[in-house]
Amino acid sequence: MIALIFTIILTTLLFLVFKEYERRNINTHQAITSNYLTAALLTLLIGGNNYNPIMIVNTDWFLPTIALGVFFIVMFNIMALTTQRLGISIGSMASKMSLIIPVIGAIIFQNETLDFYKIIGIIIAVIAVYLTFKKSGTNTKNLVLAITLFIGAGILDMWLDLIRNNYLSSNIEFNQFIFTVFFTAFSIGLIKIIWIREKILRRNLFAGAILGLPNYFSIYFVLIALDNLGGIVVFPILNIGVVLSSSIISWLFYKEKMSKTNWIGVILACVSIVIIMWN
Repeated sequence: MIALIFTIILTTLLFLVFKEYERRNINTHQAITSNYLTAALLTLLIGGNNYNPIMIVNTDWFLPTIALGVFFIVMFNIMALTTQRLGISIGSMASKMSLIIPVIGAIIFQNETLDFYKIIGIIIAVIAVYLTFKKSGTNTKNLVLAITLFIGAGILDMWLDLIRNNYLSSNIEFNQFIFTVFFTAFSIGLIKIIWIREKILRRNLFAGAILGLPNYFSIYFVLIALDNLGGIVVFPILNIGVVLSSSIISWLFYKEKMSKTNWIGVILACVSIVIIMWN
């Protein structure tokens, strides 16, 4: 449960950093690319220098992980853009409304079961996030962006859980997997920067290094939480927890407007967490 709490805190911090990028005129793509290099180096530093490229290429999880790494940087850029255009609360809600996708994936692919309380809790959670998400003045273009983030984030969570559950059987594979994801994302981001001949600024690299810390540890702790609690419990609580904390912080510190409907959603989010955890 401690690992899950850390994951909620660190994931919320990601949205705050994205918001600060906009305020401080940081090149988001360069920072995100640098962040993945930082995260990859942290994996080697903390997880141990046991990454053997030749052995990794021959594993069953190598190709799905390479594809996941590409998807990671694409969705990270979309998450940053949504947060900057629509605000922290909307960015977190658009990504975390996707909780139903990995839950369904866990039922279909991993034979996890739902009891009555979890079903009710998930239904309330979806309603809660919708009410918290409901804002006036959102144009069609930004709505499409939010929907893209919703679908992509759900697929990302499900993909991560499937690889963890089906392929990773040791701490060594666990660390090799994380490094492969991060280094692939960094490589794709760097290729784009070189392709468009964009000037790399030191301030963007430093901003990315800061982002790399919560990014690495959010993945690290969510995988531990998944091992201990399973996707049925982890994803609803993680997603609602991030929505709840992001909404409160954005209201307190960034003065983002919250209507009565939004606050009803926040209250329902708390209720859904209690119900989902009820045994």
